[in-house]
Amino acid sequence: MYLSKISANNFRQFKDFSLTLNSGLNLLVGENSAGKSSVIDAIRVVLDTTSAEWVSLRETDFSIGESELKIHLKFEGLTDHEAGIFLEHLTSEVVSPGTVKSVLNLSLIAKITRHPFRKTQFIKTEIRSGNDGDGPTIDRDIREYLATTYLKPLRDAEAELTAGRSSRLSQILGSNASLAGDADATKRIIELLTEASQNIQSDGAINTAQNSIAALLNKLTFKTDCFTPVMSLLGSNSYAEMSDPEKAQALKSILEKLTLELDASGAKHGLGYSSLLFMAAELMLINQEEGQFPLLLVEEPEAHLHPQLQLKFMEYLRVENSQLQCILSTHSPILASKAPLESLILMQNGNAYPLRKGFTKLEQDDYVFLEKFLDSTKANMFFARGVILVEGIAEVVLLPKIAALLGRPFEDYGVSLVNVNGLSRKRYAKVYRSNPDSENPQHLPLKVACLTDLDLWPDEAEDTGDNDYGFKEKKQPNAQGKGGNLGYWLNELTLPDIQRKKEKKQEYDGEFVKTFISDDWTFEFCLAKHGLGEELYEAIHGNTDGYGDLNPNNQIRSVQLYSAIENKGEGKSEVSYSLVNILSKFDGNPQQLKSKLPPYIIQAIEYVTEPLPADIEPE
Repeated sequence: MYLSKISANNFRQFKDFSLTLNSGLNLLVGENSAGKSSVIDAIRVVLDTTSAEWVSLRETDFSIGESELKIHLKFEGLTDHEAGIFLEHLTSEVVSPGTVKSVLNLSLIAKITRHPFRKTQFIKTEIRSGNDGDGPTIDRDIREYLATTYLKPLRDAEAELTAGRSSRLSQILGSNASLAGDADATKRIIELLTEASQNIQSDGAINTAQNSIAALLNKLTFKTDCFTPVMSLLGSNSYAEMSDPEKAQALKSILEKLTLELDASGAKHGLGYSSLLFMAAELMLINQEEGQFPLLLVEEPEAHLHPQLQLKFMEYLRVENSQLQCILSTHSPILASKAPLESLILMQNGNAYPLRKGFTKLEQDDYVFLEKFLDSTKANMFFARGVILVEGIAEVVLLPKIAALLGRPFEDYGVSLVNVNGLSRKRYAKVYRSNPDSENPQHLPLKVACLTDLDLWPDEAEDTGDNDYGFKEKKQPNAQGKGGNLGYWLNELTLPDIQRKKEKKQEYDGEFVKTFISDDWTFEFCLAKHGLGEELYEAIHGNTDGYGDLNPNNQIRSVQLYSAIENKGEGKSEVSYSLVNILSKFDGNPQQLKSKLPPYIIQAIEYVTEPLPADIEPE
């Protein structure tokens, strides 16, 4: 059995919220206040948790201006045993004509109600089964079966594992799946401590202390009262003399005296390893509780864990505990890059956008490709308010500088710049496009600008042998029509041909995804042609000496500059880094820089930030 769907109305920022979940891993990602914690808290409020922490609704859980809320949970995949447990609460659902399945629906309905006799108000809550919460009331036993394991954010793992009254460690060990369910182990542990208690009581030093306390106590009491205080660890009764409730209380008392540590050295370990130890104890309990519904809720599993430990934790959930349903919220690109792409759920403004198959434009081979190349730097795209997808290092290096000089620094707008390396741009763009045929199509309200090169070579770039600036050879196809590069030359294409190429580059545009194609050949060529030729020359050569010797024709001069960049091979990125420093001269004069930039670059920056003033005033 697994939690397949959650719906919420008027719960915090969820006015009308719905989310379909995976039976295994679900990773909620997004910026602060996007709704990640609200998803987890909504589940906790309905199902309760295995810890002793009290979970209840507060007035602040109601959406502003609302006095009634509803949270609905749907469970599917019930075993015969589970169907028997929930028999009176099950609902039949038609899968196809003639085929039905049993599902469990739970609805929590809460109202802020004014007390009839006092000038106060309280929250009235009921949990019922049925499609619309019109079934029987859910009793306590059912909720205990469904109780989830919850690890809160910034948890104090050391405190959870330290000895103390009702400590989380004592709850874990005291479960029926652990020590409390083993009668022989319970007997053995109680007898060990009973024997130790008797030995302590018979010690001479303890007896002397007891007698001193007794003498002082009896001086303070009436003559008719006489006490003989006894020091013990577990009381004076032997195991055979204890009733079952006394045995349970004795075991509880023993377990509350235990502390779980990483090793026996007594050395102080970091919070990260303590957090892992706590998670290991909780996972042990989930794995042992065969008669319970296994659902793990974790907020910020990355808390106190360095990147490699985050990767280990995610790998464990993916491989070794793949049958456990987990709902995790995170701000970590490390975890987002390691998790299966289908498990990601993007949270934005109180709405959920699953990346599972069928919910986006992604196809099977896209998932395989993206999971292979989606590293932590690219995973930043899941936490952004806006995204720019680019195809090369030059854009990665220069665009943030250009945007900042124009007064639109990406960090001020929550924009992530992602280098997707060439043709894979379309695969990344499909992440943000919804599938109109999905059960609940929603447009992710996140602007995505895709920057791509026109990649059509001008006539002036051809090496004809009669010029000293052309550096591209025009190649004819062979007799079979293969090979050649005529499809890259502007003068070999008609206007309809060029338009079709542009449309192909924009084939996944729509909703909030928009492709910006370079005005000319490439990013660097456009910079040179539209006004930054001298700056590019300086970045290539280290000074501007000789710039005036270049061809006076702007088109040819731009070809010469781009040829010099191409000739640097792997050193092309050095030109971009040098140009960043050179562009600093425009600091405080955005209008001058804007006048030298290709329009498509300005448009892309404006799209993910905000429009620039028609006339930017110098600072």
